[in-house]
Amino acid sequence: MSVTTMARSGCPRCSDLPAHDGPKRAFSERGTFILNKLAQRDAPKLSTVLADLYRDDQPDPEDIGTFEWQTILAFMGASDEEVKDVQMRMGRPWR
Repeated sequence: MSVTTMARSGCPRCSDLPAHDGPKRAFSERGTFILNKLAQRDAPKLSTVLADLYRDDQPDPEDIGTFEWQTILAFMGASDEEVKDVQMRMGRPWR
């Protein structure tokens, strides 16, 4: 899946992510940005995966770990390469 296809699948392109301004702020802002883009594309699907991962509460984007981001993005249609790319841009690479 190319970056263009990723945008069509609902996953934000890395070039669309806000600039990195610091660790805590970056996680929150970039996470919020990504969740908003995914919700614009397919809100019911995003709600489903978030409910599966976080049964009791909607997560704060800065508290979403790399595994959870991988799960959310993959469920929304991103390839492994795209997931890694988004995580690198967020400053939380999958190891």
